[in-house]
Amino acid sequence: MVDTAIGRRGMARAAAADATRRGGKRWQLAIVALVILGAVGYLVYNGLSTNVYYQTVSELQAGHAKAGQQVRLAGNVVPGSIVREEGASTVRFNVADAGGDLPVVYSGTVPDIFGPDIEVVVEGKYTPGNSFVADTMLAKCPSKFETTPVAQTSR
Repeated sequence: MVDTAIGRRGMARAAAADATRRGGKRWQLAIVALVILGAVGYLVYNGLSTNVYYQTVSELQAGHAKAGQQVRLAGNVVPGSIVREEGASTVRFNVADAGGDLPVVYSGTVPDIFGPDIEVVVEGKYTPGNSFVADTMLAKCPSKFETTPVAQTSR
């Protein structure tokens, strides 16, 4: 009888330990799930908050951005407005669209295709009434697949 009582107690302890282990596994699984959920939430939040749509010159001048806010600006480089500073990597130029133009100051590496009438997207800070100070500049490559008019020849 003693063996049976001890055996029952041992089985009860084993069952309690097994239940504790299962409960511990559930907590571990819950913590791992929360960490994964938190990481996904963080990535989604950062992805949405850093998404910057570019604005046109007209939209920017109409007050669609706060002063000092990081903004992307798209427009065409105004012919004759490009001024490169000697001994520095600073370029000053105007960007325009149908609604107006805006002076831009950019310091950094200038894309090879940068020039008059090239569409650019600059990212930086806008100061109303002054200019746009750009941190980065991208130049849109003109399409190489545009059809050129064929000269008509008479036979």
